Amino acid sequence: MKTQPKIVSLLVSLASLVVIVAGLKAMAGLLTPILLSLFLVLVTYPILAWLRGRGVPHWLAYVLVLLSVVAVGSFAVLFIVTSINELVNLIPTYSNQIETQVEFLWQWLTDKGVTVDDIQALSWFQPEKIIRLSLTLTSTVLGTLSNTGLTLLIFIYMLATAPTFSAQLKKGLKPNSPALHRLEEFAHSTSSYLMIKGWLGAVTALIQMLLMVILGLDFAVLWGVLSFALNFVPNIGFYLALIPPLLIAIIELGWLKALFFALGYVLINNFFDMVVAPRYLSKGLDLSVLVTFLAVIIWAWILGPIGAFLALPLTIMVKTLLLEPFPQTQLIASVMSPGGEES
Repeated sequence: MKTQPKIVSLLVSLASLVVIVAGLKAMAGLLTPILLSLFLVLVTYPILAWLRGRGVPHWLAYVLVLLSVVAVGSFAVLFIVTSINELVNLIPTYSNQIETQVEFLWQWLTDKGVTVDDIQALSWFQPEKIIRLSLTLTSTVLGTLSNTGLTLLIFIYMLATAPTFSAQLKKGLKPNSPALHRLEEFAHSTSSYLMIKGWLGAVTALIQMLLMVILGLDFAVLWGVLSFALNFVPNIGFYLALIPPLLIAIIELGWLKALFFALGYVLINNFFDMVVAPRYLSKGLDLSVLVTFLAVIIWAWILGPIGAFLALPLTIMVKTLLLEPFPQTQLIASVMSPGGEES
């Protein structure tokens, strides 16, 4: 029997992938709470296991973890919603400051030889609208989380059945099964990545908040929470988190202090991303820079804003569990790695 050329198998695999992606997009409303719950379990289950290892009864450890998640989640959502409402209500009070800063900018442009016609072409520049637009992502994410009840319910059942599911999985698969090894490696690496990324993002956000408090910037805590959340969005998350406080800094503090704020913000973020993070994420995600960038766009398109936050774990899951094990898709998995086929 004549075997198919490798390119034909690759094209068939890609066509199958397109069909799967279309199905995922159609089911995005249902998949979002399920995936959020799954990755939340991957973060909290090690804590549950740690409590049980310290002699805490299973039911008590489960209740403690569950109550902690509910308390933190409820406080975070309530705080963000309240802060955004306050900010939106205060935007009209910035009108005079906005006009002053825009006039200063236009005067500076005039001094540099920019004509009146060129300045009039800048009539689209309305910082008030830009601020509102820059908050759209956060507001949309909160809208996606409006179905919190379903997400919490799924999380409760997932966390409760996690030990049983793990035991049944090991029982159903052979002890040395490659599939079991890949599942365990994926769960462990994803849990470690999310937890390390979380505490690094928290420390970064705290230092950035301190900088904002020193400069006297309004809503420093809100911008810190935004920085922490968008820390999980690779490549573009940093820029999205910087835009709102930078615009407020320009309005409140003026261009010079705003420039100082932006410089400090960038230095803090780069220090933790380039100096601290590699020491704790030394193994890496085994994904090329291009793949991580495209992953954010693709998963955000499929699942909405939540897809941007879960882009890397989801991409690792697809690569590890769906592409690498099968000869037909191993080439795609190899191309996704930093070194291509040499990895």
